[in-house]
Amino acid sequence: MMQIKRLTRPLILVILVYFASGHMSYAQTLTITIGEYPPYSGVQLVEQGLVPQIIRKAFAQQGIKVKFVFMPWARSFKESEKVRYDASAYWYCTTERQRDYLCSTALYEETAVFFYNKNNPIPPWQSLEELDKYRIGATRGYSYTQEFWQLASTGLLNISIMTRDEQNLSMLIKGRIDLFPMGLLPANYLLEQEYPNDKHVLSYHSTPLMTGTLHLLFPRTKPTSEKLLKIFNDGMQKIIHSGEYQTILNGTKTK
Repeated sequence: MMQIKRLTRPLILVILVYFASGHMSYAQTLTITIGEYPPYSGVQLVEQGLVPQIIRKAFAQQGIKVKFVFMPWARSFKESEKVRYDASAYWYCTTERQRDYLCSTALYEETAVFFYNKNNPIPPWQSLEELDKYRIGATRGYSYTQEFWQLASTGLLNISIMTRDEQNLSMLIKGRIDLFPMGLLPANYLLEQEYPNDKHVLSYHSTPLMTGTLHLLFPRTKPTSEKLLKIFNDGMQKIIHSGEYQTILNGTKTK
């Protein structure tokens, strides 16, 4: 019995040193919260969309697997604080969010513009204050801009909040709202997929409400976040340099 203890103690010491040195293997599957935003993300999309493909590819560079849990955007962000989730995708890296989260390298850049119904043409705008007389749709959980929400909170902008983009596009087509801000690619994708017979009635202003980059967020409270952030950023650089990143962004097919 004494002989066994002498043999196993050095082995235990080696294992402890190995893990302490940072060579931990993430054999388990990471769990990431996410919302629906086709073609970037969606349960019914090929491999759940472009962003899940990018994130999986980046983590796969270190042999890490990822499981995405889809839920409404506002809930997705709130749930990301819980212990059972490792990160949340994909968000603007605002100053407020940086207090509680570590932001990854950019997943992609998006420009959001105001869509309107051609039967109710809205004049080009220069400042948000000029839009005070219009009914504006918004999707719950989206960032838009700080100014947008400040003007909404003071009542200067008439904002109607819905749960899903499809609801806002449908209301815009039916004339129940006057404007709806959305990213160009996701808006055109949804119009093509969901409203092929009505898409021609909508147009948009070239003036962007916002242009920004979207990121994977890691909670600062989790001890694994800093290491996972580095692993992910390194993986992103590899797939960008290999061309895999651009190949994924070029795909927009559904199942």
